[in-house]
Amino acid sequence: MKTVSVFGLAILFLTSCSQLKLEKEEAASVIRAEKNYPKVYEYEINMTDPASARKLLDAGLEAEGLVTIDKTQKLKDAGQPIVHFTEKAKPYLVRINEKYDNVQVVKVADMDLAEVTGIQLQEDNKGATVEYTVAYKNITPFAKLMKRDLSEKKTERADLSHFDTGWKVDKQR
Repeated sequence: MKTVSVFGLAILFLTSCSQLKLEKEEAASVIRAEKNYPKVYEYEINMTDPASARKLLDAGLEAEGLVTIDKTQKLKDAGQPIVHFTEKAKPYLVRINEKYDNVQVVKVADMDLAEVTGIQLQEDNKGATVEYTVAYKNITPFAKLMKRDLSEKKTERADLSHFDTGWKVDKQR
């Protein structure tokens, strides 16, 4: 009888100390909710800056009919836009920057969490580091302005903490 009670206590102890698990699906769900995936990947274009205009020209966006660029500007027109967006560019125009009315925000692509590639639980099982990849979809012609290749997935990390309500992204780390 004594062995049965010791055995029962051991089982009770082991089940009460059960290890927390973080599944890839749950980690992906928590990260998607916190980082608002899927979301629009944006780029800002200063419509009065000659350097921005040069970048647009070099990317071939004027030749594609997305923008027109004033090649000359009179002194009295200084500070006026030299980059003008065409009808063809309208589907990619997101908004004018709230702080600077000469900055147009354009859509480059849609970004979304592609997959969770790894989960490393901390020893106390109250935290985890999650590695995941971000994929870019619906890539627009404005992606030519980016310095990186958007066809490649980007690896990111997020620290998660376990609360009594579940896993949450740890913003303090």
